[in-house]
Amino acid sequence: MTADVQHMREVIAQVTALTGQPPAGSDPVDVVVAGIGRVGVTAVASVLGAAGLPVSEWEPGAAGRAAVALLIVEPSSGIGSGELELVQRLQADAAVVALVCNKIDAFWDWPTLLKVNRGLLDPDCRLPIFAVSAAAALAGHREESGFGALAEWLGEQLDPIARPERLATVAAERDLGALIDNLAARDRADPATPLLAERAAVNAARDRGRPDRLAALRGGAGQIRSGVLAGVAGAARDIAADAAGKAAELPRSGIEEFADGLAGGLDRLRDRIRRRTADEIGALEARTLLGLEDPEPAGPPAPPPDVALPPLPTQRRGAEDALLVVFGASAGLGLGRLIVTPMSAVDTLQWISMPLTLVLGVVIATCLVRVRRLSALRTSVGSWAQAAVADARIGLEQEVSRQLLTAESVIGGRVTRHYERRAHLTADRIAELDRQIRERRRSATLARDHDNTRLAAAIELRERIDQILTRLG
Repeated sequence: MTADVQHMREVIAQVTALTGQPPAGSDPVDVVVAGIGRVGVTAVASVLGAAGLPVSEWEPGAAGRAAVALLIVEPSSGIGSGELELVQRLQADAAVVALVCNKIDAFWDWPTLLKVNRGLLDPDCRLPIFAVSAAAALAGHREESGFGALAEWLGEQLDPIARPERLATVAAERDLGALIDNLAARDRADPATPLLAERAAVNAARDRGRPDRLAALRGGAGQIRSGVLAGVAGAARDIAADAAGKAAELPRSGIEEFADGLAGGLDRLRDRIRRRTADEIGALEARTLLGLEDPEPAGPPAPPPDVALPPLPTQRRGAEDALLVVFGASAGLGLGRLIVTPMSAVDTLQWISMPLTLVLGVVIATCLVRVRRLSALRTSVGSWAQAAVADARIGLEQEVSRQLLTAESVIGGRVTRHYERRAHLTADRIAELDRQIRERRRSATLARDHDNTRLAAAIELRERIDQILTRLG
């Protein structure tokens, strides 16, 4: 017995060092009996009290701690949450808890029923178990009632020799069981799982939206180009048609006014196209940079130069004009002779027929030459106007294309720089997350190794306690 006491003291000290819980300082000597329903708690307490044992019924919230607690059940009683909670409360209030099945005389298959109830109350089969019949004991059949073995076991538990060590050893075994369950049930999952999920999300957001924004920029620029160029073509056709109509009715002295009007129309077209292009580029920039950064305010646009017109056509008097004069004079003389011929029949008018023919020929020739020159001038000015409108249209189309290419390059560069900055920030964040992941996994590995060491020590100590308690009965 002295060796067993020494072993129990060593085991208790090791359990205290392992669990960090000091052993119970009290030395209780009483026995409490508890149960739920009509299981015979009072009858069992009476039989044990008659045997000279310090037995009382268990009262919840009692100030003192009991040495032994007996949980009374009967074969027909079902095990529910109340019984499971009662076992836990008895283990907290008593050093040793035993399971007692009463009324075995009333049920012939009580071993089977008791096995089922014990599987629910004590799955690890670590609680002492007894089968008794309080009715038989009270009727005088004490030996057949099973109370002899129960009373003998209680006497051993309450024996003053090594009682504190025995009770403390049982309590230490219970603490070890709780520690083993706690260590075995700890989560062994990767502690860096939330950080890994965050790392994946951060990495996925590195370039999120960049291809879509650049594709939308290119598509928007193409739509603006097609729309604006279609507007330029339509307006240029209208200006050309209006210029052709005015050139067909152009007086000889209206060339400068016609040229100024055409230049003003082309200037207004250029200003309208520039404003439309600038507005649509601003809207495209706002859509492309939405959610990234505020668009940079554009400075006041430089005043555009006036639309350059080709030089006005000049009237050159060449061989064609000489032939025109000759043909006009010939036609004029012919028409003059035709008009004067009836006057030659009059003798008194014959002397003026020749001068009159010459005068009429000169007048008619002059009119024909002027009309032909005016027609040629109008044709020349009309062709000049069409060429001027075509040149202005080409210039506007080139300017629109240049503005769109410049805007696409600038906006695309801002998008690229934004995502480059985001990539640098993402790389820094991923590096920080990787460091935290390594730290957590290293800490988890150390904690797991420590828990495994404690678990192995706790299992070894519980085996030693089982050996000691088995020897002591």
